[in-house]
Amino acid sequence: MDMKARTLHPLPTPPPSIDSPALSPWKLIKLRYALMADRFVEVGLYGLIVLTPLAFGTVELWSIAIAEVMIFTIALVWGLAMLSDGGIRIERTAMNLCWLLVLIFGLLQVIPLPLQVIRLISPKAAAIYQQMEFDSHLAASWHTLSLVPYATRQALVRMLALALVFWVAVSHLQTRDQVDRIVRVVMTTGFGLALFGIIQHFAGNGKLYWVRELTQGGSLFGPYVNRNHFAGYMEMVIPLTIGYIVANRRPISDGTWDWRSRLLHWGTPQASRSLLAFFGGLIMSVALLLTGSRAGLFSFFCSILFMAVLFSSRRLRSKQLLGMLVSFVALGLTYAFWLNPDRVLQTFAIIQLGTDDPSFHGRVLIWQDTLRLGHDFRWSGTGLDTYIWAFPLYKGPLVDQDEYDFAHNDYLQAFAEGGVPLMAILALALLWGGIQLLNGWSRHEGTHTRGIGLGLLAGLVAMLVHSAFDFNLHLLANAILFVLLLALASRLLLLRRPQASASTRSDFP
Repeated sequence: MDMKARTLHPLPTPPPSIDSPALSPWKLIKLRYALMADRFVEVGLYGLIVLTPLAFGTVELWSIAIAEVMIFTIALVWGLAMLSDGGIRIERTAMNLCWLLVLIFGLLQVIPLPLQVIRLISPKAAAIYQQMEFDSHLAASWHTLSLVPYATRQALVRMLALALVFWVAVSHLQTRDQVDRIVRVVMTTGFGLALFGIIQHFAGNGKLYWVRELTQGGSLFGPYVNRNHFAGYMEMVIPLTIGYIVANRRPISDGTWDWRSRLLHWGTPQASRSLLAFFGGLIMSVALLLTGSRAGLFSFFCSILFMAVLFSSRRLRSKQLLGMLVSFVALGLTYAFWLNPDRVLQTFAIIQLGTDDPSFHGRVLIWQDTLRLGHDFRWSGTGLDTYIWAFPLYKGPLVDQDEYDFAHNDYLQAFAEGGVPLMAILALALLWGGIQLLNGWSRHEGTHTRGIGLGLLAGLVAMLVHSAFDFNLHLLANAILFVLLLALASRLLLLRRPQASASTRSDFP
């Protein structure tokens, strides 16, 4: 096979050994720091994956602060390691421009501007400021495009943290072993959360970890206050698990795989890992079904359909893989039905209601009011993370609650908070980035890259679908996992160098 197709982005020429007598003391210090930094960054990413969902999905101020401190510390160590090696290098991907545009746009929302300028950009914001202003020198006052600049500054910090997660992961995870390790950490975390959620479902007392009361309501599942957000986490991990199984399968070629070869294959470590992943995926599928999340289940089936379409494509046509996918879904449904048939039947009954469901009508009313809000602030938005303050100005009389933190549709909320500019950036990321990732996947021939890449893309598709019905990406735990999947997909499918040395032949076959 052509070496270009076998290696995406090999590591540079290995540095001299620490024990080499040719190293000067300064070079020895830099080499030791580089090795420690590599280990610190990798372990730090593992910590983010494991700890953020356990901290109730990282939605409270204390858990958000801890996660952000972890991210900035990891980024600092990573940056210092690159500086000691000659300068900071960030891999070029289709998403870099989108991250920068979002950060710049958010910064513009919190820069004070004269009221005359704000009136040109956002007449509605200027009118609100005029109603609030009692100073006779109104023309000289300065305001921000964001109605609540403090909230927007907090959102900017979180966006910067997520961008750093993307840049660190896409630049640091360069070898096949690194990618496999972090994928296994994600799958193990998902399996642990699923097992915890199932046990809690049957033996819970209505409290988080059997200890903490739900002070503001909710429908908990596992460590999450909202079962829909737990489902959002699962729907990203399950497709990745299926992709891992595909990546570790033994290809059948020219009819040489007889019954004896099949029997011997089941005793290999590769087959053992696939069996463990298959079992873990089933447990996660059962947990997803037991949540009763309609949007989660619908998004999961969309990701399965996406995988089936790619399995049926000319580049990866395989009846064996399609059969595995059907068996996986069928076994998951059967096991969940055996554990709790009432919950499974109730979930599918609610899905069958469709637009006749009263809760769906309530969300439609919220979406309509959100569209009016976005239309009035279409060129500037109300400011990142200001929906909770801006929406009451547009809430219709038929909407029952007085306060809404989120629009239950991340795209409409992005339109309200960022207007047309933010929607244009999102469209650029979805279209440009999505096309590049799909093209990158279709070009690769290696079983490992195609399998893992398939799982990553399907997990991203599931969350993008779910975001049309909920606000999963406003939970830092789910957002971090989504960004990590995006970084891994960019690493595997887009980044490669024109020539590979023999020492790096096994990086990304």
